[in-house]
Amino acid sequence: MAFAALICLEARRLPFGTARTPGPGLLPLGYGTLLFLLAVIFVLKTGFKGGGLGESVSAPWAGLKWKRVAYTLAGLLVYALLLDRLGYLVCTGVLLVFLFWGKGTSRRSMAIMGGWSISIVSYIAFKIVLKVQLPSGFLGI
Repeated sequence: MAFAALICLEARRLPFGTARTPGPGLLPLGYGTLLFLLAVIFVLKTGFKGGGLGESVSAPWAGLKWKRVAYTLAGLLVYALLLDRLGYLVCTGVLLVFLFWGKGTSRRSMAIMGGWSISIVSYIAFKIVLKVQLPSGFLGI
């Protein structure tokens, strides 16, 4: 709630604008207010659950497979470092195959087809349809 209040306080420094021409302070104020309301709801829900804060609660990280988290972060880091050199299409295809395969897809063919098909469809959607400039890499596409 404190973070949300800070966002709202800082948003006051920017002009809010009008209904026809919203200013740059309107969006941060809206998000700060929404975050504050969600935090209040969360506190009320957990407060009325029963025992309050004194009860022992299981750790939120219990059961998390840390190897998968590390592999995912490493894959994203490599993706970010190689994106300009290899290009969007190649990097995204390789990353998605890596992530699908690491997710536990037992069939390699499904991981490869799924990763590359999503990469190609997203490339068509962004580069061709929406005309977004994407890193072309060594292929030039």
